[in-house]
Amino acid sequence: MDNGTNADEGESARADTPPAAPGVIAHPGETCWRIDRADRLALLIDAAAYFETLRAALINARRQVLIVAWDISGTVPLLDPQADPPDDGWPTVLAPLLRALTEARPDLTVSVLLWDFPMLYASKRELLPEWRETWNPHPRMRLRLDGSGPVEGAHHEKIVVIDDRLVFFGGLDLAPARWDTRAHEANDPRRRLPGSGEPYPPFHDMQVMMEGPVATTLGAMVRERWARVTEEPPQPAPPGDLPSPWPESEADRLAVARAEAMPVALARTAPPIDDAPGIDEIATLIHANIAAARRWIYLEDQYLTGRMVAEALADRLREPDGPEVVAVISCVSAGWLETATMGVGRERLLSHLRAADRHGRLRVLSPTLGARDSAPIKVHTKLLIVDDRALCHGSANLNNRSMGLDTELDWHIEATEGWPGDGQIQGDPETVRHLTDTVLCEMLGEHLGVGPEPVRETLRETGSLCAVLDRYDGHPERALSPVTGGDAPDDLLSMLPNPVPGDFERPVSVEDLGTDLSHSARGDARPVAAAVPSRSRSLGPAVAAGVALVALVGVWRVVPVDAALTPETLTAWVETARQTPLAPALAVVAVALGSLLLAPILLLVTAVALVLGPGPGFLCSLAGALASAVAGFALGRALGRRPAHHLARRWPRAARVLDALQDHGFKTVVIARVLPALVYGLVSVACGATGIRWRPYLWGTLIGMAPVIAAASLFGEGLGQVLRAGSLAQAVPVAAGLLGAVVLARLVWARLIARRDRDRAPEAEAP
Repeated sequence: MDNGTNADEGESARADTPPAAPGVIAHPGETCWRIDRADRLALLIDAAAYFETLRAALINARRQVLIVAWDISGTVPLLDPQADPPDDGWPTVLAPLLRALTEARPDLTVSVLLWDFPMLYASKRELLPEWRETWNPHPRMRLRLDGSGPVEGAHHEKIVVIDDRLVFFGGLDLAPARWDTRAHEANDPRRRLPGSGEPYPPFHDMQVMMEGPVATTLGAMVRERWARVTEEPPQPAPPGDLPSPWPESEADRLAVARAEAMPVALARTAPPIDDAPGIDEIATLIHANIAAARRWIYLEDQYLTGRMVAEALADRLREPDGPEVVAVISCVSAGWLETATMGVGRERLLSHLRAADRHGRLRVLSPTLGARDSAPIKVHTKLLIVDDRALCHGSANLNNRSMGLDTELDWHIEATEGWPGDGQIQGDPETVRHLTDTVLCEMLGEHLGVGPEPVRETLRETGSLCAVLDRYDGHPERALSPVTGGDAPDDLLSMLPNPVPGDFERPVSVEDLGTDLSHSARGDARPVAAAVPSRSRSLGPAVAAGVALVALVGVWRVVPVDAALTPETLTAWVETARQTPLAPALAVVAVALGSLLLAPILLLVTAVALVLGPGPGFLCSLAGALASAVAGFALGRALGRRPAHHLARRWPRAARVLDALQDHGFKTVVIARVLPALVYGLVSVACGATGIRWRPYLWGTLIGMAPVIAAASLFGEGLGQVLRAGSLAQAVPVAAGLLGAVVLARLVWARLIARRDRDRAPEAEAP
C-alpha cells in the first residue's frame, strides 16, 4: 500500500523545512506531511452543493479523473432528483456521467479505487461493483478494489482529482444516503435511496474544492497508490497546460466560503504495512490544534470516541482559564455495529469529559429539526476549529481508528504569523481568519436556524460560543439538543474492552490482543497494543475456492477474485454443491476441523452459507463451531496446565492471555469469540489449558459466536444471490436477515448477562 510518499521524499521534507516559527501548529515532518498552495479554495456544505459542483467540474475534465473512495455507488444522482434535468446534455447520475465523458473524449481516463469493504457493510453497499456493467463499460473507465492494509483497517479517504488541476476531498462519499440540502427538511421526498426508494434521515457534511499545486500533489499520491495496489502500469500525469476544470458559476453560487492563494497543510493517517512505517500526522495535528486553543474549540464529528482526543480535551477543560469546548455530534446510529463499537466508545468519552469539566465550559450537542429531541440530523462532518486561528477538516473522525488504523487525509489552515515560513508559499493570516470565521458562523447558524450574521455579531460582542448557544436556544424549526448519553446498553459498556473492537488505534496482532483482553477484563483503560505490521488482504475476499474443498484443511487461504474464478464458474459450482446429499454433514465437519486447524472461521461460515443458504448454513456453521470449541477445549484439558505455564514463563504475552482466561473466563471468552483477529482454534485450546469451567466457556462461545456466524451466513447467501442474479435487489434479504439476527442475538445476550449478574461465578468476577 502507498502511504502517500516514499521514504526519500519524507526525509527531504524534514531536511529542507526551516524550523517552525513560535506557536506554529502545522509544520512539515512534525505535525503534517507537507504544505502546498491552493490557488483557489471553496467550501461546500452538505452534499447537494458538493454533488452539483462536482458534476460541473467533471464535465470540464479533459485527461484524467481519479477517485479514491470508502464507499461509492454508480447510481447516485448528482443533482436534485426531482428537478428538471439541465439542458447541457450530460447525464445526472454518477456512473452514466463518467461513462458518457469517457466515450465523448478519447484522451480521458477515469480510475476509481474503492476500499475492499468487509462483509459487515455488504448489505448497505453496491455489491461487487467491479463486476457491474455500469463501472466497466469502457477500457478507459476502470474500478479496482483496494484490499491492502490490515484486515481490521479501512481506506477511508474521499478524494476526486481532475486533471491534476482540481481536487475535492473531505468527509463526503459518492454514495447513497448522503444527498441533502442545508435546509435538512424533515420529510424531504428527494431524500430517497436509489432503487428501493426508501427514505433516509437528514444528513450533514462538508467538502472542500481546491485548485493549484495541492491538486497536483494529491494526483501523484493517488497514481502511486493505484500502481502499487493494482500492479498495473503507472498512469501518466496529465499535461500541465490543460485548462482549469474549476466550475465558475457553481462555485460562486454554492460555496459558503472562498479564498485565493492559500497555504494548505496536508496530514495523513496510514497503518504500518510490510516495511512501510505507520503515519500518525493527523493525530499529532489534532493534538496540536487542541493545545493551541485560547477561547474556544468547536468540533463537528460523526463519532467522537478517540482516547487521545478525550485526554487532550479533558486537559484543557480542567484548566481554570481554558477554552470552551463545543462538540456537535451525531445521535443517529447506523445500526447495531455502530452501537456496539462507536456508541460504547462515545459514552465512555463523554463521561470522561464531563468529569473533567470542572468550570462548566463543555457543551455536547446534536442537531435536530423542530423542537428539542425531535427528528435528528445525522452529523457526518469531520471538522475542528480553534478560535478564529485554525481550521482542520478532512476524512478523519475523532475516533481511535482514524488516528492510526485507517488511511485518512485531512487539510489544515492557520493564521499564525510566520506560517508556513518556507519563503515560497505565501499566505495572508487575515484571509485565514475570515475563512475560519465564516465556516464557524455558517455551521452554527445552520444548526441554530438563525443564519451566520447573528452568530458573528454575538461572537464579537461576547467572545463566547456558549453565549451564542444560550442566546439562540429554542428556535421553532432547528435546535442543538444536549447529548445526555444512554444510547449504548449498560451490559455492552461493562463487558466490551477499551477501546472497543472496531475502534482500535493500531493494527493489533493476535499476541498483543491478549494483553488488551486481560486489561479490559480487569476494567483498566490500557492503550491498545503497539502497531505491528499486518498481513495484506490483497488476495481479495473470494471464498469459493475454499468451498470447493469444504471438508479439507487447506481452506484457509483465499484466492484472487480476478484470477481463475469468474461469476459464471462460481455460480455453476455452487448450484452443483448445493444438490449434494452430504453437503450439510460436510459443512459441519469443514467448520469444525478447519477452525480447529487454524482456518479463518468467517471464511468457512461464509462458504457454507453460499452453498446451503442462510438458515441451514447458520445451523451447520454453529454446530461446527461448537464442535470445534469442544474439541479444542478438550485438547487443552488433556495437555494440562504444565505446558501452558511453561509457555507463559517463556512468553510473557501468553501469560497475560492465560491470566485473563483464568481470572475472567466468561467475559474474556465472549470478547475473544467476537474478535475475528483471534485464531478460533488457538483460543479453544488455551481456554482448556487454563482450567476454566465448561459452563462459562460454552456460554461465552455461544454468545460470542452466534451473531458473528449469523452475519457471515447472511452475507454468504446474499453474495450467492448477487452472483446468480446480478441484481442489487437480491441483496435486500441480507440486510433484513442481518437485522433480525442481530436483534435476536441482542435479546439472548441481554438475558444471559442479567442471569450472570445474578449468579456471578467466581471465575467471572473481577479481582
